[in-house]
Amino acid sequence: MPICDFHVHVGTRDHWTPWVMDFFAEMNQEYTRDFAERIDPPAVQRYLEDQAVDRAVMLAEYAPKTTGIVTNEYVRTFCDEADRLIPFGCLCLYEGPEPVVQAERCIKELGCLGLKFLPTYAHFFPNDSRLMPVYELARDLGIPVMFHTGTSIFKGARIKYGNPLLLDDVADEFPDLVIVMSHGGRPFWYAEAQWMLRRHKRVHVDISGIPPKHLPTAFPHLEKFQDRFVFGSDWPGVPSIARQVRMVRELPYSARVIEAILWDNAARLLGLDKT
Repeated sequence: MPICDFHVHVGTRDHWTPWVMDFFAEMNQEYTRDFAERIDPPAVQRYLEDQAVDRAVMLAEYAPKTTGIVTNEYVRTFCDEADRLIPFGCLCLYEGPEPVVQAERCIKELGCLGLKFLPTYAHFFPNDSRLMPVYELARDLGIPVMFHTGTSIFKGARIKYGNPLLLDDVADEFPDLVIVMSHGGRPFWYAEAQWMLRRHKRVHVDISGIPPKHLPTAFPHLEKFQDRFVFGSDWPGVPSIARQVRMVRELPYSARVIEAILWDNAARLLGLDKT
């Protein structure tokens, strides 16, 4: 069974704030040793293949006060050098063109296949009026939009922006927009995230940041919504993607549910095949 990792960060210490690098150094010595100074796309792809990952979403980031800056251009170029890596862009809400102008360039010119939003890191509510044209564009083009939901330990984060219920306005206004709640509202708002799945048919959960063994408790109706969960590792914030995959495989679900989480749902959202 192929595996898609829907949540991978790319960058070196030049991209991340010092406290993020401290976290990576504590959590993932292999990243600190092999990738923190220079990160090479073919080497990352080989690493992912060694971890049993066939395709991976690589995330841009614009949160200079909290985590750092990884530009859309950097991620697009990075993915151009490794054919199994998928670029997702991020928008700057501090300066520059209007968000929808940024989004059009990111998607139409750079070819990013999705957008990642960081409300807790960039300090905005998802229903910000500036973003409504962006959601309309993403809906019309059929690309997914991801949102960091839940908590964060990083300096500069503002947790009040992380409640999954803040996406209710967006999902209600744009019922055909594919929304992915990264981290599923960890750990305070799992019930709210599950309610969002119940109310909105195009809302999904990326399980990155949730210990897999906690999934049956955090989402007691996961099997009912098995077509709405995608696997994500949050690498390099974890020491081993393969271990995360193994723990997912060991969950008390049918093979059909496990395959949906590890590949089928992501493949559907991203238009992937198994080759």
